[in-house]
Amino acid sequence: MKKILITGGNGQLGHSFSSIYQEEYNILSLGRDKLDITNKDEILKVIETFEPSIVLNCAAMTDVDNAELDPKLANEINASSIKKILQLFDGLFIQISTDYVFDGEDGPFTENSPTNPINSYGQSKLAGEKIIQENARDWLIIRTNVLFDIDSQASFLSWVVNSLKENKKINVVDDQINNPVFTDDLSDIIHLLISKKMRGIYHIGSDTLCSRYQFAQMIGDVWDLNTNNIHPIKTSALKKQIKTYIANRPMKSGLTSIFDLPSISLKKSLQKIRNS
Repeated sequence: MKKILITGGNGQLGHSFSSIYQEEYNILSLGRDKLDITNKDEILKVIETFEPSIVLNCAAMTDVDNAELDPKLANEINASSIKKILQLFDGLFIQISTDYVFDGEDGPFTENSPTNPINSYGQSKLAGEKIIQENARDWLIIRTNVLFDIDSQASFLSWVVNSLKENKKINVVDDQINNPVFTDDLSDIIHLLISKKMRGIYHIGSDTLCSRYQFAQMIGDVWDLNTNNIHPIKTSALKKQIKTYIANRPMKSGLTSIFDLPSISLKKSLQKIRNS
């Protein structure tokens, strides 16, 4: 049984993968409280004790605006820490990356599209990718966008559902385009890539390119909630309303793959969560 160390294990994807595949693999899933990936001594202790054959790196500084305010910290967590891990580990390193490595001018983007990040978060994630390609012996980079589940407070899905259940009016941008992915669907594809010994960079997105506003409308419809409480807003207007909303976002984004990967139905994923 393969041993998988999951960093950032308290996040949406770490929780999903360890829950689904706990009987398939010997999984050690650690949040930042148990493993700070910027601390080389902590990394060494865990690797020497657990001896993983795979590291699934879900740990990241994902707050885009805080990354813009503190690019040095973003780079330390999203890039420099990877080099520390790779100095101590030579098994399969799986990195979870992002569509923010692109500029969002003309998405959706394939694995062959040129990268051009427009904010500090995207720059730090791209720097992490380059470190992997230059230092890892065995690696997978999986780019995804707008991950969601129903349990996490950080999830767009849970925010929309909870807000509408409480009859709150919410403003959602209608000019940022993505193809959101359910964490369980992403976990299944990660498992598939591991099983088939696939290597390189892969894009994982659902079958539906939509604005955040359209996604919120779809969520409201699936949950039979009042979608009249969802109001479209432009990113430029949201920036004026929320002073901490400072980083540039890729506007026309989304990820598609040149590889023959399983299709993910966004509508079916939402229905599956709703009926579970």
